[in-house]
Amino acid sequence: MSQAVVVGGGITGLFCAYYLAREGVSVTLIEEGELGEGSVHAAGLIEPTTFYQINNSKYLRDALSFARRGVLRFKSVNPRWLLSYIRHFGETLSPEDTELLGNMSEYSIAEYRRLGEEDSAWCYTQPGLLELYEEKRSFEAELDSLRARKGWRRVERDGYAGGVIFEDVGVVNTERFAQRMAKELVDSRVRVIHAKAERVNLDGEVEVAGGTLRPERTIVAAGIACRRLGVPITAVGGVGFRLSVEGGRRREERPIIVYERSLALAWFDEWVKITLGLEFGFSPPKPKTDSVLRYTQRFVGQARLIDSKWGFRPCSPDGLPVVGAKDAVVVATGGFRLGWSFAPAIARRAVDLALGRGNNHPRLSRYTRKLHSGTLT
Repeated sequence: MSQAVVVGGGITGLFCAYYLAREGVSVTLIEEGELGEGSVHAAGLIEPTTFYQINNSKYLRDALSFARRGVLRFKSVNPRWLLSYIRHFGETLSPEDTELLGNMSEYSIAEYRRLGEEDSAWCYTQPGLLELYEEKRSFEAELDSLRARKGWRRVERDGYAGGVIFEDVGVVNTERFAQRMAKELVDSRVRVIHAKAERVNLDGEVEVAGGTLRPERTIVAAGIACRRLGVPITAVGGVGFRLSVEGGRRREERPIIVYERSLALAWFDEWVKITLGLEFGFSPPKPKTDSVLRYTQRFVGQARLIDSKWGFRPCSPDGLPVVGAKDAVVVATGGFRLGWSFAPAIARRAVDLALGRGNNHPRLSRYTRKLHSGTLT
């Protein structure tokens, strides 16, 4: 293959274009906004051993608990996603599926490490993660679920029922990483079209900016827009705040998650990133900014808001990645809460399919069986 188009310039699409260019393919990347724009709101936590499978009673109980607290909100969902969620509810991962996801996680973490060692401007470190629990019941449930897992330890924290430190969690500065990736693509002579892709056909044709591109293969990494091609994806909105810390407040040793609030904090040289939000819906999320900033003062002290950004997390019916090919089109989406953690592995598999290396994997491609041509607008 000599020519390819990548639709979508979020973190998965950036990795797709990056890997294709490294294979010597002439790449055109289509993204309406700035590269990485739909992904940089994230905290950038790279969790190598966590799978957020959502089509089970445990996640549903947690979701209802989050909803009662006002942390999770349901505004709307893709009807096809809901039907598929109900149809596959209660399914468990097979040992082969667990091994697959574990291998994908290992690949992603190895890639972030490689990039960080290659150039510090990629802004990847591995400080670990502190997860805090406000309620004793949820803390004890987490401890029970971790008994067979390695690489964690229990800690105490004033004002909380308890905490768990995970030593293997990394973090990337999402804004800096997206900038570094954009520079890499420019250096690799990837052509970038800043426009919205209007239509994708199964023969690979892409209508954009009043014209038609006819590559040999097209990878659609357009997040929630993949639903318009027959993939049952729904949108979960999230928001990220960048804060400038004032008064010389001591930074935490590692990023923090407050479980019951679905809130994450990560410290970088230039700012602190605060992220939250589990809002099912296709309109921009509207968090209670003042209350969020007041709560986070206990961690950061006095701080000035630099900016806030939001984006949609593409969620599959089981919350796991979706990678599948049909004719000349490959779809790569479904990162949900682990979009950054899985992005390198999702992109690598999508690129391999585009290059004709291997076939659709039953687990990853099961939601692409009805893939069809369609408009993305």
